[in-house]
Amino acid sequence: MPQSARIPAPLRLRDQVYDRLRADLEDGLLPADHRFVEVELAARYGVSRTPVREALLQLSREGVLVPLDRGYALNKADLKQILDRLEVRRMLDVQVSRRAAMEATPHHLRQAQAAFDRARTAHRAGRHRAFAIAQGEFRSALQEACSNETLRRCSALVDDSFRFLRLRLFEDPTNRERTLAATEEILEAVRSQSPDSAETATLRFLDALEEFHKSAAG
Repeated sequence: MPQSARIPAPLRLRDQVYDRLRADLEDGLLPADHRFVEVELAARYGVSRTPVREALLQLSREGVLVPLDRGYALNKADLKQILDRLEVRRMLDVQVSRRAAMEATPHHLRQAQAAFDRARTAHRAGRHRAFAIAQGEFRSALQEACSNETLRRCSALVDDSFRFLRLRLFEDPTNRERTLAATEEILEAVRSQSPDSAETATLRFLDALEEFHKSAAG
């Protein structure tokens, strides 16, 4: 496994290893079919095995990794798991979109617009990873517009479970195009302060997302 920049001796070393490992997974720097073991990751990041073990356990608790007899593997969610997550997203995303339409400030709208612009630029350049990051930033902008902190946190947590699925979804330019259109529709509804329109656009997008995963599963 190639080595990346070593982590300096820090405070909260476990958190830094967790952040670096998660970023490497999201950026595709670690193979999706790789078996992740403590000793290899400790060598990669230039740390002891203890913070690596703690980071792996945290990623396992979050559902990103699954434990094996020796080490961990990336969790490749089956269709039922994906549909279960989408069911929860329907409950949360509708409320996030509605609250954003009612509560978004000019600052939140600027953040959402900037994220949308980055997503559009990434799509045109065929950069699906950058597109996924920008889409995540757009969703974060909507979440931050909500005054309900519990709603924000729950939505972000469920969002996190889709992070790696998005990479596969956005490899297809057609899916990026559809997502971009849905994102623009949601953005316009929020900007127009129309909760009903924001809800309709959100549900339409989630319907399309469900159909994609069902088709991909055969």
